[in-house]
Amino acid sequence: MAAPKKDGTFVPTTMIRTNQEFLQLIKQLPDMQMLTVPPGKQLFKQDERAHHVYFISRGIAKCYITEDNGKDYILEFFGEGEIIGELELLRDAPILSNVDALTELTLYKADKYTFWQLIDTNKDFNRVMLKELATRVSQLAIRVSYQQLYPVEYSVLKLLSLFSHEELPLSKQDLADYMAITVRSLNRSLKQLKERQFTPPEELELSISSQEIEKLLRRFEEA
Repeated sequence: MAAPKKDGTFVPTTMIRTNQEFLQLIKQLPDMQMLTVPPGKQLFKQDERAHHVYFISRGIAKCYITEDNGKDYILEFFGEGEIIGELELLRDAPILSNVDALTELTLYKADKYTFWQLIDTNKDFNRVMLKELATRVSQLAIRVSYQQLYPVEYSVLKLLSLFSHEELPLSKQDLADYMAITVRSLNRSLKQLKERQFTPPEELELSISSQEIEKLLRRFEEA
């Protein structure tokens, strides 16, 4: 989800990507297999081959890349209506990233044949798929721009603002991985925010009060 800015562009208002239009479409398709997986289960493993796609009906999944040095970089948190595994089938390429169940997931599952049949014959599916891919590209660009244009402390403030509206069991390591920084850098930024009481620029559009920021800072200071 995103909120409009004064210049007509959009900024993220949540850490969890959802797509209710996609979910409603999938619910209407016949012969879709449903399954439930527990928290912590890995749905896709980086560099392996994908033979199916998942559509999330309920729950949250974490998508992340593991670098050669063993460090993780969190790309996305996927929620209701999101599709997982489509890039690999479209490109006929190894899986780009790991995907784990962060909470219990209820999923619709479609094999490679069913997925390509939908691509070839279902105009509504194609339309929603294209919108989904375009949204991901645009939101990724916005996220990268924030990290490039503002100090780390401002990015941490933005992340805390988004985090304050989610029921996510995230650790300091998860937050650091999401920002592509070390836990040490995150701790330093949290300390600076607490000591200096940073005033963010208007462009960050934080939907969080100073009291809520203080509460979150205390939480992660104690973690």
